[in-house]
Amino acid sequence: MSRHRLVRTATVAAITALTTALAGATSAGAATDTTPPGTPLYGYAGGFQCLMLIVGVPKVTDDVTPQDQIRYRVLANGVDIGALEDKGSSGMWAILHLRQPGPNAVRVQAVDLAGNRSTSRAATVTGYYTPGCTPGHL
Repeated sequence: MSRHRLVRTATVAAITALTTALAGATSAGAATDTTPPGTPLYGYAGGFQCLMLIVGVPKVTDDVTPQDQIRYRVLANGVDIGALEDKGSSGMWAILHLRQPGPNAVRVQAVDLAGNRSTSRAATVTGYYTPGCTPGHL
């Protein structure tokens, strides 16, 4: 076997071994993360006209997932109604729509990269229906 071919074969073998080892470590790390992120604490949750909901929470931390990769889902009466957006130093917040007028139990879930979900305590938010509201008014 020529020297050039021997070096190329050794290089391919080394890259394959390294890639396999790294893939295994990544999969093992993701598979062993069973701890949910911290519990979101409400900064604000309020209902407005046309079933509009404004909700915000400070960012939470996780034992594995970097803080900027944690997602935040909002549930009203157990139904997912949307996600909070990262607004920089002011935390996570969004303007969403409730699905029904009157009192709604609103919770925020922090979700890490492994899919572990924490949940906040419920905040009761009143949805106000205003005559003349149309879907997509925001």
